[in-house]
Amino acid sequence: MKILVIANMFPSKEYPSYGIFVKNHVHLLESATEDIDTITMKKEVSRVKKLWRYLIFYCRIFFTLVFRKYDLVYLHYASHSALPIIWAKFLNRDINLVVNLHGSDVFPENAFQERLQKWVTHLLKQANHVVVPSDYFKQTVVERYHLASERVLISPSGGVNRDLFAPREIDKDEAVFRVGYVGRIDVDKGWDDALRGFAEFKQQSNRAVELLMIGSGKENQQKEALIQILGIQADVRCYDLLPQEELVGLYNEMDVFVFPSRRKGESLGLVGIEAMACGVPVIGSEIAGIKGYLVEGENGYFTEVGNAHSIAEKLRQFQAHSEAEKQQFKRNAFYSAIPYDKLQVQADMLNMLAVLVK
Repeated sequence: MKILVIANMFPSKEYPSYGIFVKNHVHLLESATEDIDTITMKKEVSRVKKLWRYLIFYCRIFFTLVFRKYDLVYLHYASHSALPIIWAKFLNRDINLVVNLHGSDVFPENAFQERLQKWVTHLLKQANHVVVPSDYFKQTVVERYHLASERVLISPSGGVNRDLFAPREIDKDEAVFRVGYVGRIDVDKGWDDALRGFAEFKQQSNRAVELLMIGSGKENQQKEALIQILGIQADVRCYDLLPQEELVGLYNEMDVFVFPSRRKGESLGLVGIEAMACGVPVIGSEIAGIKGYLVEGENGYFTEVGNAHSIAEKLRQFQAHSEAEKQQFKRNAFYSAIPYDKLQVQADMLNMLAVLVK
């Protein structure tokens, strides 16, 4: 079986978390076949260099699809790679195309992504199958693009490596209650709600509290300014995005994980599952893919979308539980992550390949 994977996101040494799910997915497919080619892009901040890299990226896609034959062409992120594939598909209609949709493919986050929607729609009409990360996203995609339900399959973004993301014994000050946030510091990720909710929670807590904030993005300066405005500089530990091997230790420092996304395009919310795999309960927005694994009062709590006060209330509610009750939450969180184990996802994907490759 010969497979080509295309993605405009792939990790690099400078940006180890950028498109990490694509890298994990490639490793997953390698268990099915050793004959895998990839056409990928790494993160580039310079606009001129980014434009040049996209030009090369598009040329590689087009000429590879026109002149080489694959049993399966697997595309991650439809919006930014649609054009060269549509052109190639026009010349070579035998391309067995599978499109794996992610959040901004379906819910554009800026005007440019909105303009790309017409190409996404066109590409999905030509795709043999569409893969999405969650049942929530499948229902959304079927309705929005008028696709036959049987053409849309579910695979949760490579799953979670539970050999890596797991509870660990670490040396930490048990007197401090630690709240965690992992994600981009970007529009509608809810980092600002996390900070405001934590600041309110801190004022009313009867013990020492700390916020671990892991992530970076376009709104880094606004984040630093808000921390100063709220007066919580001494209570927030900030990290840039980290390799998964380093992230595990920080998850294990957390008593609870806050997932305050406001994005309808939160197709799965893998960081919430990573936290649960480490035995950390989640306080998350009642939105999108998060609703697929968070169970109110069992492995965490829902908060109102965009409501920092709601985050503070749920933090207080969780902190007020007895130690025995918190341990039960942790156990429930741990078991909630099992269906997303990468080995299970891998097995399901191998079965799925029988459908994708005919």
